[in-house]
Amino acid sequence: MMRSSIARRAGILVLPLALWLFSRHGAIAADYYVALNGDDANPGTATKPFVSLARARNAVREKVAVGLDRNWLVLVRGGTYPQTRTLAFGPEDSGTERYSITYAAAPGETVVLSGGRKISGWKKGEGQLWTVELPEVKAGQWHFRQLFVGGRRATRARTPNADDQTPWWHIRTSSVAAVNYDPATNVPPPEDVEITVALTGRVQAYRNLRDVELVYIANNNNSRKPLGWVDEKEQVLTLSPPHHWNPKAFGTEWIYNIPSKGVACFLENALELLDQPGEWYLDRQTGFLTYWPRKGEDLSRDEVMAPVVPRTLLAVMGTREKPVTNLHFKGLHVNHIEWAVPSWGYLGMAVCTMAVGTDPEPGWRFVDAAVEFEHARSCSFVEGGIAHVGSMALCLRRGTASIVIEGNEIFDSGGGGIGAGYMENAAYGYVHAPPPERDECCEYRIANNYVHDCGTDDFGAAGILLAECKDSVVAHNLIHDTAYFGIGFAGSQKAKVPFAGNNLIENNEIYRAMKVTVDGAGLYATFDQAGESSRIRGNVIHDISPNRFNHRALGPYSAAGIYLDGGNSGCRYERNICWNTTSPLFGNGPGRNAWAENIFVNSGSPPPEFVEAVRICAGLEPAWRRSLMKTESEVCDFHALTSEASVRDGWTAGEYNMSKAGRGVVQVFRRVEGQEVSLRLKLRDLDAAAQYKIKRFVGLLHESSGNSQSDPPILSGVEALPSSGQEPSSPSGSLKFTGRELMEQGLPVKLPASPHVTWTVYQRINTL
Repeated sequence: MMRSSIARRAGILVLPLALWLFSRHGAIAADYYVALNGDDANPGTATKPFVSLARARNAVREKVAVGLDRNWLVLVRGGTYPQTRTLAFGPEDSGTERYSITYAAAPGETVVLSGGRKISGWKKGEGQLWTVELPEVKAGQWHFRQLFVGGRRATRARTPNADDQTPWWHIRTSSVAAVNYDPATNVPPPEDVEITVALTGRVQAYRNLRDVELVYIANNNNSRKPLGWVDEKEQVLTLSPPHHWNPKAFGTEWIYNIPSKGVACFLENALELLDQPGEWYLDRQTGFLTYWPRKGEDLSRDEVMAPVVPRTLLAVMGTREKPVTNLHFKGLHVNHIEWAVPSWGYLGMAVCTMAVGTDPEPGWRFVDAAVEFEHARSCSFVEGGIAHVGSMALCLRRGTASIVIEGNEIFDSGGGGIGAGYMENAAYGYVHAPPPERDECCEYRIANNYVHDCGTDDFGAAGILLAECKDSVVAHNLIHDTAYFGIGFAGSQKAKVPFAGNNLIENNEIYRAMKVTVDGAGLYATFDQAGESSRIRGNVIHDISPNRFNHRALGPYSAAGIYLDGGNSGCRYERNICWNTTSPLFGNGPGRNAWAENIFVNSGSPPPEFVEAVRICAGLEPAWRRSLMKTESEVCDFHALTSEASVRDGWTAGEYNMSKAGRGVVQVFRRVEGQEVSLRLKLRDLDAAAQYKIKRFVGLLHESSGNSQSDPPILSGVEALPSSGQEPSSPSGSLKFTGRELMEQGLPVKLPASPHVTWTVYQRINTL
């Protein structure tokens, strides 16, 4: 019941009628058309389309001005539409509570809104280098930090190189340090002082020195500062003011922005550092772009793109008094957006946030994103994508509610993937900020998105972050290869203001998170959810482990499976599974959470049949997997086999059934000591006339180490091993059953007295 009620409020049923029809019945007659062979002087018909979305938006705007009496649909034909500025939608472009406005790609066609410009005219230079002169750069009209060759991100020239065995130096000495603050007043170093540092690698007086950046990372964020001067003899360099340190968060969180002794670092953006294929350098003084092609690249053939649109390409921005409503985007892909770093550098906080405002009550917000919603209600961005962007991909900011973000591929982002909610009072926010308004930061649906390769430039990048939100769903997303955590959710930082709650985070698959930073997890949870209203269930988290970037020895929480922080409370964690992590579960505060049927594996992994089943249940649902990844997947249905009385007795059972493949897994989970009993579990959706062969696995459970007050048990042992002893068998005495026997008489199971988990794997072998 909880899932359906949350899903309904989170927007599954608020998509407009035009979009619903369009997604199920193919092309329908549109009101306006856009095509690359069109002209903005045209009337926007199917035979005489517009050539730009901006012109179509203006045409719809005229209809909005006189009042909508039906849904409106703008159909965009396939192709790449160059953009030179932000495509902005405001209250004057809004639908109404009754009527929607939709901008949709034509069925079966790919629409790309590109904020990039093609670069051609390359000439062979010295050695392996190629160059091209860009007059707009020399004139100060164009500056970019991102370059893409043949659809792949190139690397700004740096040292150590990104693919070195040890891709970091460290700060050897620094004139400022994290410990040099007054604990009484907690004041960071002055913002107008020149900072002198020495590095563990050798530096030189680089040409165009002010273009060179020191990138340094501490814990779960990174900063960028331009150099002042370099003393080659003394091997020291300076970082020029101003610095604009982030203000207090949890009292001392600003210290992570200080270039202190011991933090990892590298130098970026000098011609002298361009020493391997895939690296590039832009000389802003001369306008020359230099690149060393990778093997197989041909600059006369391959498309070379650099962004011209800074910060945001698609912006839906209303006001609190006049929010944008019922506006939808379907099948649009947004590519090539710049990250506009200030001239003084970038001092980031965790999860790609920066401070805004001034003391005594500054706030926090996500950095700029390629797609932005602010003060928008009942809107959507579906079946599209965001790629090759310098900062974050998509943000849902203040004043948003009932937003659907579903079926998108989001990848190759300099920062995080999807950020939603109220940052000022959540995940590393300022403790004195007020809570969100009651009607905002709620009823989101973020589902079936494929989010990967996030955090190439801003290492505080998370795949999906649900900040202080309520009544929202984050489900069936597939997330991997992120610089920071995979999925995070933050509750209310002030327990007396219980805004966050009634959220559902389920059936997401997360792996290879925490690739750069530490102090995080595949799934990160912090602060309070109101009451005990939020559920985190069925999430599959694996391969979250220390890597060569792990420059700080932070213990078991450097790369956990699930990390409970800030006294996370008000959640029910059920049927989550973590394996191959530094620590499957870590919590550092008193929590008020409930736990049921979670599998946290200290070492090894559960039986491969069970791993396969839970991975099919999690991640993208089959239709979305087919659409986004071009692969077919089986369908796996989960059936709870446990009565309420059994749950009270401390054991549960569930069936993962892949009925079309004729196989599945039954998991029986016993948390507490109890009387040894034998029982039968009636399975579901089998072929009554078929015969099934079974095999069993068992793992012992032990209570975890007490990092939080309500820890679940941890699965011990190197791996789950085949169980020994006499197995409960079929009436014939064998380990083969008919489907009818398993459904009507039940699968025989022995429930030992000790805490344990068993898996029974069944496979159809013939039909009688």
